[in-house]
Amino acid sequence: MRSQSWRQAVAAALGFVLAGTNAQTGSLTDLGTLLSGQKNLTTFYSLIQKYPQILLQLPSYQGVTILAPSNDAFNKIPYTELNQAFANNDQDVITNVLEYHILQGSRTAAQLVPGTPEFIPTLLTNKAYSNVSGGQRVQNVKQAGNVVVFVSGQGSRSTLTQADLAFNGGVVQVIDSLLIPPSNLTLTMNTFNITAMEGALFQADKFDEFSNMANVTIFAPQNDAFQDLGPAIANLTVEELASVMDYHLVPQVVYSTGLTNGTKFLTQQGENITILHDGNNLYINSAQLLTADILCANGVIHMIDNVLNPQGPGAQPNPDIGQQGPVFASASELSTL
Repeated sequence: MRSQSWRQAVAAALGFVLAGTNAQTGSLTDLGTLLSGQKNLTTFYSLIQKYPQILLQLPSYQGVTILAPSNDAFNKIPYTELNQAFANNDQDVITNVLEYHILQGSRTAAQLVPGTPEFIPTLLTNKAYSNVSGGQRVQNVKQAGNVVVFVSGQGSRSTLTQADLAFNGGVVQVIDSLLIPPSNLTLTMNTFNITAMEGALFQADKFDEFSNMANVTIFAPQNDAFQDLGPAIANLTVEELASVMDYHLVPQVVYSTGLTNGTKFLTQQGENITILHDGNNLYINSAQLLTADILCANGVIHMIDNVLNPQGPGAQPNPDIGQQGPVFASASELSTL
C-alpha cells in the first residue's frame, strides 16, 4: 500500500494544491494555478478540487495528459446516466469519469501522427467500465486540417479546442465534450444496433461469458447478416450456435491498428480467423469490416457484414462485389458444426 508521504509527494509533483497555495517548479506552473487561470475550465477545476483522490492514484510513469472538458461541455452531457450522476453528486461515477479523462503519459498535439489512430490507456480501472489490462482506452486521431478527435464509449467524439497547456506534471488538453466511459456489452450493442448478435448470444447461453471475460475482441455481424441466414441459424442446437458465436471472439484486445494484412488470430472456438486487405477494404475471412473500434468495457467490438463460419476458416472475399454473400451454404452445413 502506498504510504501517505508518498501520496503527498505525488500530489506535490503534480502541483495540485490541496491547501489552496500556488507553487511553481522551475519554469512550469502547477496544475492548480494553471486550471484556476483558465476561465473556460472553472467547472472542471472545481471537480478536481472536490475529488483530489484521482490525482493520488498515478503509477510511476512520467507525466500525464489531462483531457479537460470546457465549461460548455458540462452543459451538454450526452449520456443520461452521466447527467443523473452529476445531478445527484454520485461520487463513484464522477470519480470514474474523471479518471477516464487522465491519460497515461504526457502527449502534445504535435506528437500525433495524422490519420493514425492511437488507443491510449487512462487511469480508469473500475471493471464496470474497464475490464481490460492496463486501464481503459481512449481512441485518439488527428484528422485533416490538424483536427484532433478523441473517441470514447458509445462512439462519443470530443474535439480538441485548446492544445498543450503545460504544467509541471504533464499537459492539459481542452476538449469540447465529456468523454464517455465504455459501457457493458448490452448497452454497447444496443447503441450500435447489434441486437441480432446479442440475441444469438443469449440463445447460445454465451452472453454472460462474452460480457464478463476480460480483454476480448468481438467481431459482431450486422443484423442483416443473421436475417440472410433465414431459419437455419434458429434451428441450431445451443451447442452448435455456441460454436458459431465462439468463432466471433478473440481472447485478446485487437484494435484496428492490429488488424494487419495476413494476420491470423485464434478464436475462442479454436479455429483461426484471417485478416485480409484489399485497397481500403478490410476483411475477416470473407466478411467485410463495417465499423471498427467500438470501445466496450471489456475490450473492443468490430462490426462486420456477415456471420463467420468456423467450418470455413479459409473463406475468401470477392472485392468486386459490395455485400459479401453468406458463407453458410445451407442449413445442413450449419447443423454439422
